[in-house]
Formats: sequence, C-alpha cells, structure tokens
Amino acid sequence: MMKRKEHEKGSRSILEPIPLDLKKMARSPAKSVTHHQKEVYESRDKSPGKKLHVFLPYDMEVETLTRLPGKSLMKFLCVSKNWYSLIRSQRFVASYYAAKPSRFVAAFTNSVFGKPERLFIFSGEEEKTCSSSLVANLDMTIPSVTLPCNGYKYSSVHGFMACNDVTTFIICNPSTRQVLSFHCKAFRTSLGYDPVHDQFKALTLLTSEFDHIHNPSLMMCTHEVIRLGRGGVVVSRSSQVTSPYYLPLTVGLSINGFMYYGASVPVPNEEETPPTPVFVCFDVRNERILSFITTPKEVLVWQSYTSLIEYKGKLAVIVPNCLGCASSFDRFNLWILEDVTKHEWSKQTFELPLPLPFTRAPMGQRLISQGTNKAGEIIFSPTTLPGRAKPFYVFYFNTDTKSARRVRIHGVADTEEFWSRYGLTGICCASFSPQHADSIAFL
Repeated sequence: MMKRKEHEKGSRSILEPIPLDLKKMARSPAKSVTHHQKEVYESRDKSPGKKLHVFLPYDMEVETLTRLPGKSLMKFLCVSKNWYSLIRSQRFVASYYAAKPSRFVAAFTNSVFGKPERLFIFSGEEEKTCSSSLVANLDMTIPSVTLPCNGYKYSSVHGFMACNDVTTFIICNPSTRQVLSFHCKAFRTSLGYDPVHDQFKALTLLTSEFDHIHNPSLMMCTHEVIRLGRGGVVVSRSSQVTSPYYLPLTVGLSINGFMYYGASVPVPNEEETPPTPVFVCFDVRNERILSFITTPKEVLVWQSYTSLIEYKGKLAVIVPNCLGCASSFDRFNLWILEDVTKHEWSKQTFELPLPLPFTRAPMGQRLISQGTNKAGEIIFSPTTLPGRAKPFYVFYFNTDTKSARRVRIHGVADTEEFWSRYGLTGICCASFSPQHADSIAFL
C-alpha cells in the first residue's frame, strides 16, 4: 500500500505524453483539412507520415485570438500562413473591432523649434471604475513630424490616427504600427470613414483664403477627395467636389459616415457685415458637401480654438466662458446639434468646481475637450505637455453630478530619463483622444 502511494506520488511529478490509438482513429472516415485545422504530431512515434488532425472550430479560434492585444497578433502573423490569412481576413478584423474595448490615446511632438522632430503616440486601457490615475504605454514614434501648438488636434477615426504636417497627411494605426503618408495639394486635409463600404477617404480644401483676397468675386470652393485602398496606396483622387465659398475654422470630426468642421461664410457684396458661422457637413460615402448647418454665433466664437466632440452620437461643441482678458474659465457651454436637417441646437451651461487654463496665445497653457468616456464624462486635456518631466493630467467632468476629478496619465514623458533619451526641448504640442477604437485593420 505504501509503495502504491509512493508510485502514484512519483507519477504525478512526471509529465508524459498521452498515448493515442492511431489504428482506432484511422478507421474513421478521412476529412479534408482546412486552414483552421492544426497538425499535431504524436510525441512517441517518430515515424514519418503519422500525424493527427485536431479540428478547432473557427469560432473558437476567433474567440481566443480576440482576447489578445493587437501587438501580439502582429507577431502571430509570422507563425504560419494559416494564421496570417486568418488574422488579416476582413471577417476577423471586424470581429476583433467589435470585441475589443476602446482605449485612450495620448500623442505629442517635440517642440516646433526642437530637433529631432518626432511624433510620440501612447495608449492605455480606459478606466473601469473612477480612479485617480491611468497608465499609458509608448506604442510608436514617427520621425520627421512636428506640429504647431495653435489649437491643433490629432483626429481619431475608426482605429486610425490622422494629422497634417503642412501638405503631408499622415495616417497611422497604433495597434499595427502601420504608417501611411502622402502629399496633399493644400494643407487643410481631414480624414473620414465610410462604414457602408469600409473605406477611408481624405478631404482636402483646395481653395484658400488668399484666393478669395485676390479674387473677391470668387463664389465657389473646390475640394479634393482622396480614396485610400488596401496596401497603403492612394486608389484615386477627385477634384470635382464643389460648394459655396467658405473659410474653414476648425479641423474635421468624423461621425457615422459624415465629416463636420466649423467655417464662416462671407455675405456677398457686404464687406462690413460679419460672416455667417456654419458647420460644413461632408457625406463621405457619396463624396459631396451635404449642407451648411447654420449655428448660433456663440458656438464658433473661439474659431480655431473651438472644441468639436461627439456627444452621445451627436455633434457637440464645448465653448469655454472666458470673461474679458481672463486666461482661465470656470464655466462652459455645451452646444448639441439635435437635428441636422432642421439645424436645431440645444445649449447647456455647466460650472466647474475649479478654474481651468485657457490662454489664447499660440503656445500658452490651454485645456480643451476632445470627447467623453463611456460614462459620458467630458474630458479636458492640455494642448501642450506641462513641462520637462512633469506629470500629465486630464480632467473628467460629470454632467449629472456636476463634479470634476483630476486623473494622472502615468508614462507620458513624465521622467527626466525619457526627455533626455529622445532629446525633448521646449514646449511640446500634445493631444488626448478618449474612446479610440482598437483596430488591427491595415490600409
């Protein structure tokens, strides 16, 4: 009895392969092997040709792989041709996009006067409960890119980040680390997404303010639509999109297949009359300027400093109330476009428990909103890094409880070692995008 227990105890510590009856399994009818079946060789029998086919259902493979981070899946592309075709398939990309929770993205560039020029992109998991800190990891850097601090924001569109560097338009995916850049005919370019045909398109305004100055009778604007295809190539360009003349004020915001951006329309033959504030609505799928949405003057009072956000599926604008020459605000107005066709807006005013900086100088301290979290809290983030090796904070405002909290984002250039390693100097333009979709799609 004692020997039996010792034998059992000893056998548990030895990991032996499970014997398989090949003769018994050979009686079963042969089945064709698909690319979703894995080949498993018996460890005891070394003779060639004897292998087993383990049938792993497609749904089980997808369920397993969608739990992994995007960076891990990019490494698995090299495992086999079968896994490469599975991970790169449109069906799996759509399943991964639907299954993965959104993330936040923090990005910044080195000083506009600093060298070397470089774009840094961080991301991290959004909070599940109210917390005072989050952690960001450096996903990628893009060399030779620097951006101005004058109210500029990076845009997050269906898993991709987009930005302008003068006439070069840059698109990247932090999850796959794919970077795509191409030349534009002008420096006003925004990225849009057509969810019906699963296609990205960039819209460039070709008509500039200088064209109108040299030709006051100019009544039309011309746009170029750049269609992006798989493989990181520009499929085609079209310059047939026209509209009544307008002067753009903000960068574009893509919502449900439409692109919006603030603009002003001059009144014909009335130079002393103030221009009319509008929002240009571009239909990405049909490639046409759908309408000019009239808006109260207060909505675009800050012009290029205006914060456009998506609020509960609708276009919304955050307007800080800065009195006189004040460099901060302790209340703001939330304007929501309730009806696109009727051009109806609603307005809500909120008071902050503490003032937030809003300096109107190009490189001054300023907090703007680029969106909300899943709980609907409005997030305010700085447009520049707070300083050399200083903590990076964002502010969450709850519109229901009227309360605010400060959240530190650990890892965003908050150490002396990081600044020294990358040679950061001066004022760095920064951006914070909540609810960025985690996608493994390739352009």
